[in-house]
Amino acid sequence: MISRELEAIVLNGDMDELTGILEQKDGIISELQLLADGWRDVVEDSDLPVKSTDGFGLKLMQMYPYDSELPALIEESREIAESIIKAEDEAVTELEKHNAGMRSQMVSRAHAKNAAASYARMGGGYFY
Repeated sequence: MISRELEAIVLNGDMDELTGILEQKDGIISELQLLADGWRDVVEDSDLPVKSTDGFGLKLMQMYPYDSELPALIEESREIAESIIKAEDEAVTELEKHNAGMRSQMVSRAHAKNAAASYARMGGGYFY
C-alpha cells in the first residue's frame, strides 16, 4: 500500500487515488491496533514485567519458553515493522514535498490572477 501511495503521489499526482489508499490504510491500522491491544492484554495478565516494546518480545518468549519458533517470529515481525515504518516515513516525506509544491503552485497562480485582475482594472492597455 505504501508503494501504491508513493505512486499516486509522485507519478500520478492523483489525490483521489491517494485518498482511497489512505482510507484503506486507516482500516488496516485500526485492525493492527486491535491486535496489539489484545496481545498487550495477554502479556499484562501474566506476572512477567515488561517495560518496552523489546520487553514485549522477551515477555512472550518467557511465557512460551518451549516454542522454538517464537524468537525467530518475533525478530521477523520486528524487522517487518521497522521496514514498514521506514517506508511510511519516506511516503510522508514525499507527500510533504508534493504538498509544498502544490502550495507553491497555488501561490504562483494567485499572484498571476491578482496581476491579471490589476491589469484588467487598469484598462488592459500597454504602457510605452
